[in-house]
Amino acid sequence: VVDNEGTLQLKRTFDIQQNMNPIHSTFCPLMSFRQGACVVTGSEDMCVYFFDVERVTKAMVNKLQGHSAAVLDVSFNCDESLLASSDTKGMVIIWRREQK
Repeated sequence: VVDNEGTLQLKRTFDIQQNMNPIHSTFCPLMSFRQGACVVTGSEDMCVYFFDVERVTKAMVNKLQGHSAAVLDVSFNCDESLLASSDTKGMVIIWRREQK
């Protein structure tokens, strides 16, 4: 969060399983949960997690399973309809967001 003076302030942290590998996360402002914003991250437990930035409790709102190794990186396409996740074995999975 940027304050009135233009400096960054810590807004939120989320715990994920990470011991050995660097894990990359992404912020997705278009995918909102009731006026909030979403952070998506990989994890060494082979899952992809979605966190609602505005929720104080139970911030994890979705978990994707399908990798057989630690998920190191996630990235959305420009309209956030597709999410790519990659793991330490070289597998890339493309996830399509369901339209409701």
